[in-house]
This record gives sequence, C-alpha cells and structure tokens, in this order.
Amino acid sequence: MALEILLLLILLLHSRAHVLRSFPERGPSAAVTGAWPAYPRVALIVPLTGNTPVMRPALESLLNQAYPDFETVFVTRDLEDPATALVRSLLSRRAKARHVVSGPATGCSQKNHNILAAVGTLDDAAEVLVFCDSTHTAPPHFLRELIHPVVTGAAVLTSGFHRIIPGDTRLGTLGMLQTVMSLHLLHGFHAIALPWGGATAVLRPAFRDHQVAGVLGQNVLDDFPLGLRLLKAGIRSVPVPGAILNTPLSGQTLDGWSAWLTRQLLYLKYIMPATWLAAALAVWVLAAPIIFSVVAALGGLAGLAPPSLALTGLGFLALLTGVGTWCRSLVPYRVPLGPWLLAFYANLFMICWCYLKTWRTDTIAWRGISYRVTWGGRVREIIQKG
Repeated sequence: MALEILLLLILLLHSRAHVLRSFPERGPSAAVTGAWPAYPRVALIVPLTGNTPVMRPALESLLNQAYPDFETVFVTRDLEDPATALVRSLLSRRAKARHVVSGPATGCSQKNHNILAAVGTLDDAAEVLVFCDSTHTAPPHFLRELIHPVVTGAAVLTSGFHRIIPGDTRLGTLGMLQTVMSLHLLHGFHAIALPWGGATAVLRPAFRDHQVAGVLGQNVLDDFPLGLRLLKAGIRSVPVPGAILNTPLSGQTLDGWSAWLTRQLLYLKYIMPATWLAAALAVWVLAAPIIFSVVAALGGLAGLAPPSLALTGLGFLALLTGVGTWCRSLVPYRVPLGPWLLAFYANLFMICWCYLKTWRTDTIAWRGISYRVTWGGRVREIIQKG
C-alpha cells in the first residue's frame, strides 16, 4: 500500500511541472517571444479519414498557425473518403496547402501509407517534417512551440501531446481524460519519452539518413517506431510542454474508452513487448491493494475482519483519494469532484481489463480497417471491413 502511494507521488511530483507548463495561462514561451536564428520551411503532414464534427475546426487550426513558412499537406486514401470533400472545401481559400490522394495501403497501416505518400511529394525546400493527427485543435503558436528546439539545435526530434477537453462528466469521458493525463505525466520523464499522442517534428535529413520511411512502410504505427529508430542512432525524442493539442470529447462510452485504451496497449505489446509485460504486472500490483482495502473495510463493518485491518484499509483509501483529488489540479478547467474521483478509481480497473483483452488478440482495428501484426509492429495482413 505504501509503495503504491509512493509511486503515484513520485510520478506527480516529478512530472507535475511538465504538465503545468502546457497550461494556456502560463504565458508565452521563448518559442513565441524570443528571436529565431532562422525560419526553415516546414511540411505539416496530416493523414486523415472520415468526417466528424471536430475535424473542421481542428484542420482550420492547423492551417492558421502563426509560423511564416510552412505548407500543409492533407492526405486521404481516395476521392470517396468523406475527408476528401472536407479538405477540398478548406483548401479552396488556401495558397500554402494541398491535398494528396495516397491510394490503399498494402504493407503498413493506412495512416503510415498516407504519411509516406505525402513525404514523397515534397520538394527539397522542406527542411522540417511535422506529422500531426486530424482530430485535435491546435493553439495558434503550436507549430512554433513544437519545432523551436529543432530550429535552435537543441533537438533533432520533438514531440507534443494532447489533452482531453471534456464536454460532459460521463464516466467514459472523464476516464479517458485521466488516462491521457497519465500518459502526459510519463512524458515528463525525458529519459523514456517517445513520440506518442499528438504531433511529431523531425529534421528531414535525419528522417532520410536513418531510413525511417522503410520502418514506417512495414509498421502499424507511426510515432513510436520513428522514435525507436532514431533512438538506436542515439537521437532522443524531446517532449515539448508547450506543444499541446486540445481534443474535445463528449458522450464517451465505457466501450469506447475501453476500445481506445486496448488499442494503445496493443501498440505497446507488439512494438515494446518487454515494457508491455512489465507494465501489465505493475497495474495488477497497483490494483491489488485497492481490492484488499475495500474488502477489509467492508469486512470490518460486517464484523468479519479485525478493526485494525479495516482501519488500515480505510486509511489507504483515504490517502489514495487525496492523491486522486490532487490530480484534478493537472487540468486547466474545473471538474466536479465526485465524477472525477469515480473516474480516478475506474481508471485503475479499466487498464487491468484492457490488459486482459490484449493477451488474446493479434489484431488491431482502427478506422474501419483491421491489421494483423507481429513483433516490432510489422503488419502481416490488412483486413478491410466488409
């Protein structure tokens, strides 16, 4: 019990500042207020499919970045994709943006195939590559924040992250918010940080010289494999606190939260199996004291457990609840305490359930396509829906 509280406090105390630096009210950073040595040409590549209500404002926010020299490249699989009509309606008024049709993927995920198709169309002027998801809203200075360490020579590879903006207090919505927040806290440990969960920027020569395209062309995921490939060459990913994207979310169901989290854990299982196994054991170890404490407290009330044991369980639950309450300060908006704490405890058990689901499948489903994968995240088979 003491170890669980200690581990949670270490995570919070170490990474709290990293997360708080992403708050809008922190004020402009050096990336916005400082002098730049140069403004290299940036290719902002956005693979996308479908058309949801959040996509139009998300894409518009990427088109309206406060950076003087960038081109946005939107990529869809085909002309029939609903995203194509959305993209073309946006591009009708934009000079520094274009649309690429990639065709169907055959040896990797459709997202990776779209990214590589866009990279293949770039001219030599593009010096920095930025890969970004299509469902997050970007603040005006997001691109400047993300690439600033690259431009100043402090990094070759940088990564941003995203946070959930809840539209309601449903358990699924707040639960997913807290799961994403936990991953954001892990980004505070720079020694283990890898690109994951928003956007990635990389110098184009590094992408080319380390043959990243060959890795992505066989893989189910883009950011993790890119980071691991460059890490083998001694190039670490630098997480940028100010490069935060916002993800509006409402009406999330428990099934939707579970499907999303299971998919993230499946990526981990096949791309970093040792880490997946260690984390699987860790989450079960963390869940055990909670179950024990609840049983002990209920047993004490029913006269079936010694009072000392019941008090120990209640004391642990009180401390854990205090930690969960403190976590509420890591989001830049107010969330009612009751639903927040319910989601806090639900998170611990949801991740256990999702880990169980990852043991019995080798298929990852995403946007209507299923991928059968093997170790390293390499795609063995693409299964089209219907």
